[in-house]
Order: sequence, then structure tokens, then C-alpha cells
Amino acid sequence: MQELGIDAASFTAHLMYGPKGVGALWTKKGVKVKPLIEGGVQERGIRAGTENVPGIVGFGAAAELAMKQMDDRVKRLSSYRDKVKAALEENLDMIEFTGHPTQRLPHHLSVMVHLIEGEAMLLRLDLQGIETASGSACVSTALKQSHVIAAIGIPKEVSNGSLVFSFGKDNTDEDIDYVAKEFPKVIKKLREISPFDPTNWENYVKSKK
Repeated sequence: MQELGIDAASFTAHLMYGPKGVGALWTKKGVKVKPLIEGGVQERGIRAGTENVPGIVGFGAAAELAMKQMDDRVKRLSSYRDKVKAALEENLDMIEFTGHPTQRLPHHLSVMVHLIEGEAMLLRLDLQGIETASGSACVSTALKQSHVIAAIGIPKEVSNGSLVFSFGKDNTDEDIDYVAKEFPKVIKKLREISPFDPTNWENYVKSKK
């Protein structure tokens, strides 16, 4: 943390397969934090109340395992990410990947599918047994653009077709083969009934040149 020059960083246990409901906060020396819960001296006076000891111990165990298995996890998940990306590039047009090609998390793949709404993709993929997340943060009343996607200059009408694949330690080669096979089928089917004009994609590409 000191080498990166970070003032504060938070961590969540369940994101590394630890127990839910426990996390950690690291702060640089000299950084003052306003108490979240007052009334006691626990957690250096920042959060009063009895600590979640079982959760903290589980968090530590999960972190220890993550360190031991990090190289293997990175190698396997990177191969899954790259395999799905290659399959989409080969079988679909009018798609756009976001993020650096290599300087990214090994388990993460973000793609924008033009002429399709994110929510439609989520529903159709769910029927096929594929769980993903939409960068458009679909809710019942509105489609909100991801602030991250907006920050890198992607128009709202384009970002509403964003989708995120996240691979984990329990995924298998069979899972990846299934996604690579079924995802292009789902997109092609949705585009057959899409009301959007393909020239929008052509104009978008021209605007980026």
C-alpha cells in the first residue's frame, strides 16, 4: 500500500471466498477516519461494538489460501477470460471490449454488445443457465449508466448494452466451453428481434476514428 501511495483501502472477505459480513480497512499513517459507530474503543475507536471474531478468523484463513493459490488461480482464470474473449471476437460482430487487453484482473471480462439492451441479455442468458452482470445496472424503473463506463467516454446508448463476465475458482473448462458456444447464439437471436438500427454501430465506429 505504501509503495502505491494509497491513503486508504477497503477489503471484503467474501470476494476472496471468505465469510460474508466482514471486511477490513487499511489507512495510511496520519489519515484520520470519522467513527462509523461511536460508544466504545473497539477497532481503535473507529467502530464500536463486539468484533465479529469468527468472521475475522475466516477472513484471515481465506487471505492465506488466496496467497498460496494466487499463481494457479491467475493462470487458470486468465485462460478462461481469454478463451471467452476469443470466441466472442470470432463469432460476433458489433461488439467492443473495455479495459486494457492485459493489465486487468484475470477473472474479469467486460464487453459491450451493440444493438442489444443489457437487461435483455441477462434474462436470455439466465434461461440458458449463464449468470452474468450488466454494466448498465438494470433496475425496475430505469437503466442507469455505469459511472466507470461513463468515465472512459462511452456514450449511454452504447453502455446500456454492456455485460460483465466474472470467472471463479469453481468454474470448469466445461463451463467456459458452454459460455463460448451459447453466448453468440443468444446475441444473434436477440438481434433478430432488435428494433435498433445497425447504422448506429457504423456511425459510432466512424466517430472513434
